[in-house]
Amino acid sequence: MTVKSFLNTVLLRCLALVALGVGWGTLFLQGRTDLSQLSYLGVFAGLIILGMVLEFFGHSRGDSLIFSVVLMIMCIGLVFVTRVDAELASRQLIWAAIGIVLYYGVVFGLKDYRRLGNYSFIWGLLALVLLIITLVFGVTTGGATRWLEFGGFTVQPEEMVKVCALLFLASYLNANRELLSIGNTQVGPFSLPGRQVIGPFLLLMALVMGFLAAQKSLGTAMVFFFLFVLLMYLVTGRKLYLVSSLPLAAICSGLGYLLFSHVRVRVDTWINPWPEATGGGFQISQSLFAISAGGLFGTGLGQGVAAYKVPVAETDFIFAVVAEETGFVGAMALIALFVILIVRCFIVSMRSVDRFGQILAGGIGILVAVETLVILAGVLKLFPLTGLVLPWVSYGGNSLILHLILLGLMTNMSNMSATVWPGVLVRGGEGA
Repeated sequence: MTVKSFLNTVLLRCLALVALGVGWGTLFLQGRTDLSQLSYLGVFAGLIILGMVLEFFGHSRGDSLIFSVVLMIMCIGLVFVTRVDAELASRQLIWAAIGIVLYYGVVFGLKDYRRLGNYSFIWGLLALVLLIITLVFGVTTGGATRWLEFGGFTVQPEEMVKVCALLFLASYLNANRELLSIGNTQVGPFSLPGRQVIGPFLLLMALVMGFLAAQKSLGTAMVFFFLFVLLMYLVTGRKLYLVSSLPLAAICSGLGYLLFSHVRVRVDTWINPWPEATGGGFQISQSLFAISAGGLFGTGLGQGVAAYKVPVAETDFIFAVVAEETGFVGAMALIALFVILIVRCFIVSMRSVDRFGQILAGGIGILVAVETLVILAGVLKLFPLTGLVLPWVSYGGNSLILHLILLGLMTNMSNMSATVWPGVLVRGGEGA
């Protein structure tokens, strides 16, 4: 990392910390938080500063803008979680600190990410084991069995399953790209891959979707479906995989609607929430009222009502709180940060030194894009509610930590690309 890129990194990350400080200070003056959080904020800021020093003296040469953007997203999330519930924000700061430590552990501790591609079926098996354990021993909340409890702590294995599934897909698609792209079996006018090639992919996809359906975690199942299909298309470029997935998606959606009552409620309230505005449609109707009340520039931090009126505003509907209190301008700024992050993920994918890294980076970009799109569409009533959380923004330690681990893998790939091909990657926000 050059001195210039290091200074750019310091500027961007200090800007994120300033935004966090100003937001927290505003809420403190309003009496919505107290001085007990200062120690958590100090540890969080100290880890960010220490990380910048490690990057400089560790000669990190990758795209530091990726973490800078995520840090800004995370700081916005911390401010608005504090706005909703200061006690939850203290816990979120602890999770954020742990996540940052793990992020740098991956960046500097994982010498060669390509070794992860040697354990393809182990990753797939681990994903299935986590889903089975959740199904058997999990706790049901909001109609879905997603959580495991350990002595007062809860974990959400679905987040770890995302990492395992991505690693399986990247290694599997890397090993079978040619046969998946060209095919070795003729079926009518189509050249398709044989059962030995496509079988493991379809089997894992069916099992993951099946276990998630059994857990009634249909929002996560939908994210996995899009991830499997879009990553297959990204690797092979065959539109056939996209087209053939549409009937399957329609069938699965129809079965979900027929089999699960909470899915029917969500679809019905999505279509027309107003007859049930005080019942099943209360969440989405209050979310829409709050967003519309925000106008262009918002009601001001701490001055909105969504934090009180919208149920589970700290998780499912954190974007409604942001949109109400910062307005259209603030909401679009947050969306723009996600767009920048996703674009940078695909830039790392295109410039990766190996195909496994290309697929893995592309998969992380697809995962973040799908999660963000589905969640925002649900809050804006463009799509039925899924019960998912907005990455790095909503309250939830499992999601925060696992997404920071994925970000560490992304930075690791970026570092290796810049090391092998010096000057190829944009460093620390230099250039375009």
